[in-house]
Amino acid sequence: MRIISGKYKKRVLISPKDKSIRPTSDRQRESLFNILTSMNSIATARVLDLFAGTGALGIEALSRGARSIVFVDNSRKAIGLIENNIKNLQIEDLTEVIQCNIIKSLSCLDHYVFDLILMDPPYHHSYINKTLIHIINQKCFDENTIIVAEHAASESIQIPEQIKELDHRKYGNTMFRFFKVRFLLDSVYYDIPEK
Repeated sequence: MRIISGKYKKRVLISPKDKSIRPTSDRQRESLFNILTSMNSIATARVLDLFAGTGALGIEALSRGARSIVFVDNSRKAIGLIENNIKNLQIEDLTEVIQCNIIKSLSCLDHYVFDLILMDPPYHHSYINKTLIHIINQKCFDENTIIVAEHAASESIQIPEQIKELDHRKYGNTMFRFFKVRFLLDSVYYDIPEK
């Protein structure tokens, strides 16, 4: 598994030796980041990588000009992989790694605000809806924040009413969905204008 583009292009990332962690494939990652680049969502962005696994999504964002990355995963094994990849690239000063049970809460992200939120939960576990609700409750976004969720194309997901879907793209068995949070005013949700 390699970084596709940017400052760390072609640098190799440490991958799991078994199937306990499912990294996004290089080809799918390239497609995703081409879309995000066209949306002007990466340069100088404060990025949150949820269910971070190896850290490949967040590190790709950093390679392409993101300002900083916070990686969050519940698995000690994933945390170890991320920390090793960060150390190998010598990007400790631009990153933070947090072990947290995302499904229960995102209280580990108090006082954080992100411009880009990436999530790649295990497929077929209905985690996207729960995680979107936690993001809303934690208020770790602003009016321009883009949220990207990766899931199996065959998986049906529920979207909270506070979330607006901007786009979706299918690549083989994988679907990427792009969201923004609607803002609350006088108990009515209004769409946040796109950039």
